[in-house]
Amino acid sequence: MGNQVNAFSEAVRNFASLASEPEAVVLRTGASFDSQRKIFLLSYLGQIYEIDLAGNVQRQGSPGAVPYNDRTLILQYLCSASGLPPRGHWLSFLELPDGAHHNAPFHTDALNPLAEAFGTRLEDFHRATRHLGGEPLNVGDAGAKIPALPKLPLAVTIWAGDEEFPPRANILFDAVAPTHLTTAALWVLGVELTHRLIAFIQPARQAVDWLGKSP
Repeated sequence: MGNQVNAFSEAVRNFASLASEPEAVVLRTGASFDSQRKIFLLSYLGQIYEIDLAGNVQRQGSPGAVPYNDRTLILQYLCSASGLPPRGHWLSFLELPDGAHHNAPFHTDALNPLAEAFGTRLEDFHRATRHLGGEPLNVGDAGAKIPALPKLPLAVTIWAGDEEFPPRANILFDAVAPTHLTTAALWVLGVELTHRLIAFIQPARQAVDWLGKSP
């Protein structure tokens, strides 16, 4: 538990140094700012989150606590997003800076579960991606572009497989992604995307602890 608490505490400290200039944060991130309530509003994986100037994060319309990984990612994005728009060119996780260091766990925690969940359920995949605001992509047997964060889209693809080959899945990152978040943070973002897609068809998986591990 210590690592995620430390990461969250660091994100809160960094955010506190920037929150006094909300206009600059809005310009860089694509978030909005409610000047009366003194909160930022940020779209993250299909839902709106409210962030106050102290770095407290709450999902709009929900009294439940936001998990550490989501809170940390949201604050990290608000702190480090470069302001650059999407480039329309996709990178695999392996092509991200130092992606090789995290590539095997990314397959284990993000790609393999996606293939297992949706390899024979392509219509459910389309429904799940639409639920997160996704738009169809003509890639693989099923694909979607998902606005994970305002300036950071992800692409998800499924290959259904056949008698010779098992189903496969991939998550691709817009080439602008490394200017917004570290590769470690992008790893978590991919795992969280997988969790939300699967949770749409398996609601029992809704509760998640740090890094996508079910409690």
